[in-house]
Amino acid sequence: MLPTTFSNVHDAFQGAKNLNAALKNFIKREGNNGGQVVSFAKDFRGVVSSGRAPAVQLFIEKNYPAKEFLFLGVARYAFPELVESSVGRIIEKYADDFNTTYERGEAGISVKNAAAFKKIAKDVLSIIREDIKAAGFGSNPFLENALLASVFEVEVLAEVMKVLEA
Repeated sequence: MLPTTFSNVHDAFQGAKNLNAALKNFIKREGNNGGQVVSFAKDFRGVVSSGRAPAVQLFIEKNYPAKEFLFLGVARYAFPELVESSVGRIIEKYADDFNTTYERGEAGISVKNAAAFKKIAKDVLSIIREDIKAAGFGSNPFLENALLASVFEVEVLAEVMKVLEA
């Protein structure tokens, strides 16, 4: 994932319109993925419901980056308009072309057209950054990671991150 600080995570969630509702939706839709999801979301929701900003800060400090993918999951529910519009725009523009740049095999993902794969991955990140800024969040690597994780399947995301981090 792109390097992210505690402040990136905190700033993102501070900008969420209704984090409590997002956590409720996260539990409802993702709760069947295991007890860790439910436990994390309920604990986070309890802290958010308290209304005490220092408690939210402490919760994030204690749990990030160890539970990074859970935070990224919550972010998808905390910023539904941003996720929906950005992901939709990316899929419309690149899905068919991108899917031809790699193949899935028994050994995992193998990139067939490295140049096109790299170009599309970088273009996708550029679109994500534009959309995050347009939504009023400035530069935020945590939100970039949340959107990247929303666009790409986990195995493909690992290959995309190799390209973006190079």
